Amino acid sequence: MAVSTDENGSIRRALGRLLSAPASVLWIGFTGLLLLMAVIAIDATRSLHDVEVTTAALRTESRSRDGLLDQLRTDIHSSATVVRDYLLEPDDARAESQKVELELLRARIDDTLRVYEQKLPDTEKDGFEDLRSHIESYWKSLAPALQWDTHARRAKGGRFLQDVIMPVRAEVFQLTRQVTALNERDLDAGEEGIRAVQSRFRRRVVAISVFALVLGLILGAVSIRRVQYLEREARARYEEVEEAHRELRKLSGRLVTAQEEERRNLSRELHDEIGQGMSAMLVELGRVEAAPDSETRGERLTSVRRMAEATVGMVRNMALLLRPSMLDDLGLVAALRWQAREVARRSGLNVKMVADEIAEDLPDSHRTCVYRVVQEALNNCARHSQATQVRVVVHRDREGLSVTVQDDGIGFEPSREKGMGLLGMEERVERLGGLFSMESKPGNGTVLSIHFPLAGGGPASLKGIV
Repeated sequence: MAVSTDENGSIRRALGRLLSAPASVLWIGFTGLLLLMAVIAIDATRSLHDVEVTTAALRTESRSRDGLLDQLRTDIHSSATVVRDYLLEPDDARAESQKVELELLRARIDDTLRVYEQKLPDTEKDGFEDLRSHIESYWKSLAPALQWDTHARRAKGGRFLQDVIMPVRAEVFQLTRQVTALNERDLDAGEEGIRAVQSRFRRRVVAISVFALVLGLILGAVSIRRVQYLEREARARYEEVEEAHRELRKLSGRLVTAQEEERRNLSRELHDEIGQGMSAMLVELGRVEAAPDSETRGERLTSVRRMAEATVGMVRNMALLLRPSMLDDLGLVAALRWQAREVARRSGLNVKMVADEIAEDLPDSHRTCVYRVVQEALNNCARHSQATQVRVVVHRDREGLSVTVQDDGIGFEPSREKGMGLLGMEERVERLGGLFSMESKPGNGTVLSIHFPLAGGGPASLKGIV
């Protein structure tokens, strides 16, 4: 079954689209994979930077608050020591200097509390307020003792120190430890938050990495499949090229053989037909010279003229077989009709030709090809088919030019018995972009068809039957 040129073009275009689509998909896939890897790198850098900044800020803040609490404990301890020295001091002048030192410690403690309050997290507010109220109570409890004279300090100082100062100082220390514990708990909570952020980041990185790995595997598989497909295609094209080279070598061999065969036939025709005819004329001319009278000479000349006419006819037939002048002078249909009559005359076949009155705008290569194919087909029918009737149909329409040669002979198996003549016809048609088909079965005759797609085929005109 022959396949049209349009169908071949559609198949080639579809194959081209099929081959180009995966390339686009691979480009898009690899671009997406690279973008995904870039997103992973950027996100990882940003997340690690945020974690580092948050961790540094958290630790700096915690150390700052711990330093303030240490300073607070130190100042309270120093104030208790100054109070003790004050209560035990017998000299009023030195007692006054200790009171001044105590006021300085109180001012520094208040400054420390104010700075700590600015850095105070919400979770430590209650504990800090308790600490501040106890420190205020501590200072209030000291106020009466700061008004005592030497006698009062000696009389009441020991018990006041034992009953008031020491317990309040102990409570303040306990509160500072509680605030420190809260500070450490806030630090732990901050670190736990950082660990949560790191855990989320780790899960995100794992998810994106798994996705990138899966995408990479898919792209790798597609790439491998595509490379394998291209390797198979390249191998197939290479084999086709090798087969074409082998066929070309065979064709070259067949062409040389055909040329030699044609030269042999032409030589045989010239020797057997023309040469013998010319020899016979020479013999007759010799007889003319030796004729005794004019009547005999006239008969001999008449015989020579008939021989010359027969020889001229043979030369004309040979010229027509080599290149029919009527193909150039009268056109394709006329040349085909003459060919049909000649085959019918020589072989006795009933050759029927149905031909459109084709406008003679066909390229010379196409007209010659059609003529040679029909000539070869009719000669095959006469020599091999054992047919009694042959039908030749030439038709032109908008699709192009179609030629069919059908006989009622014995048929054959084209796949097994394709000779050099059929191969030559097929190669001649396909070289001009036409389609060649041969349908035959033993006992069912043979149908040979060729088709040339032509631009401006035009509608078929009236038909003539020979």
